[in-house]
Amino acid sequence: MFNAFAKIMNHKSEMVSSSMWNMDHETILKYLNEVTELLAEYSWIYNVRNTDIFLHDVLEKIPSEWCESLMDLPWKDLNQLPFGFIKEDWPEMLKTFIKKCCDLGSFRFPKSNLQETKVQVKTFVNKNTPRKKQLEIKIMSILIEEICKNLECNYVLDIGSGLGYLDQALHHNCGVKCIGLDSVPAYTDAAVSRLKDDPCSKALYHMTVKVENSAICLSEVRTALLNAYNKDLTCSCKISSCANGSFNKSCLNPVLMVGLHCCGNLMQDMMSIFSQMDELKAFVCVGCCYNKINLSNFPMSNTAKFSVKAACKDSICWYPCISGLRLGSHATRSEWVSLSEEILSYRERSLAFRAVLQYYTAKENKVWKRPKRRLRKPDLTDFQSYCNKMLGEDFKEGTLEKLNMFYLQKQHLFPRIRILLVLQLLLQPLWEAFVTIDRMLFFRENSIFAECFALWDDKISPRNIVLCAYKT
Repeated sequence: MFNAFAKIMNHKSEMVSSSMWNMDHETILKYLNEVTELLAEYSWIYNVRNTDIFLHDVLEKIPSEWCESLMDLPWKDLNQLPFGFIKEDWPEMLKTFIKKCCDLGSFRFPKSNLQETKVQVKTFVNKNTPRKKQLEIKIMSILIEEICKNLECNYVLDIGSGLGYLDQALHHNCGVKCIGLDSVPAYTDAAVSRLKDDPCSKALYHMTVKVENSAICLSEVRTALLNAYNKDLTCSCKISSCANGSFNKSCLNPVLMVGLHCCGNLMQDMMSIFSQMDELKAFVCVGCCYNKINLSNFPMSNTAKFSVKAACKDSICWYPCISGLRLGSHATRSEWVSLSEEILSYRERSLAFRAVLQYYTAKENKVWKRPKRRLRKPDLTDFQSYCNKMLGEDFKEGTLEKLNMFYLQKQHLFPRIRILLVLQLLLQPLWEAFVTIDRMLFFRENSIFAECFALWDDKISPRNIVLCAYKT
């Protein structure tokens, strides 16, 4: 399966996507160097939160000749920039930037065929659950089932198991025993409660453990595996792989570690734990929320660290930042191209008004806590309506006067917001590729086979990249 992975799993090639980065080490190093150089050179596009763009004069940093070329571009052309749309009369620097971004970003968008697989899979998800979630569980189940069959895994260790939907689907579809760990006690309790009427509930073992890279956590994970191993896991299902109600307990190995949308540093910690535990044979995880990664733990691989160091020679002040990782967590170009111009205009106004408010609070040294009120379209009709919605009654009357003053100061820059957003979108796949390759290389540098693939189309769910690893 998956090129090199096919040697392990003997899966039908038409069911899966090709590897995203099936390159030798020298090619990967060259690719990473090009990515980090571009991210360093154009760090002004993303290195502050969008709400702070007026505080740091970000819009003024967009070259004026770029603005002249892009300002009046029809929406049908502008939304094609992330796909490589270029006009010959544009400035050379702009054309080079777009071409480099699209060439380097193309690795982020491999075709996925797994979502087309005509396999009946029970998901056990409430019918009101979004189709996206149902599809994610279905496709993850198909992949994990194949790995379990080919590696003869009897146990799956699910990190961030939540309400146990994936575990339930895995057991009923392929008969594996599942150990679900979640850091939130309420989720563990809810999972146990939800599964209590399932005749196979004993085969679905859930407990509260905060997974992190520490000696204490390693001990807790080992204890969880041991408890599940010694627990009565008999069930009444008739799946052939779960015959007679229990597995042969002569050996707990191999165990497959999995995670669906593991947030931020959780995936980094999972990788470290996987590397240290002989009990764990394979690893399958889809990450998300890269902005929650601890920068002290990024990059993870020595290869990526070398690329960052090389990029810093030409851009002394640059280093991977939270804002860059946040950009990697944004929606991909597939969502952008599906937006109507009306929706984009709504987002632009929301960002412009919010950035003016942020500029005011910083300049006037005001403390302002964003209310939990949900913005509606009428609230963005004009700046006055927005302020009335966002500001509490404790703000004095003079506040609106100063806000309007700052608004008028920055209003001429508002048309550049759309340009900034599309420039950021061009860099989004580079940041996501950077994170994913770094993780893959971390495993390889630790003598663990690893590959990355697209599990489903990013139009359905933007965080669609799975990292698969296997210990030989």
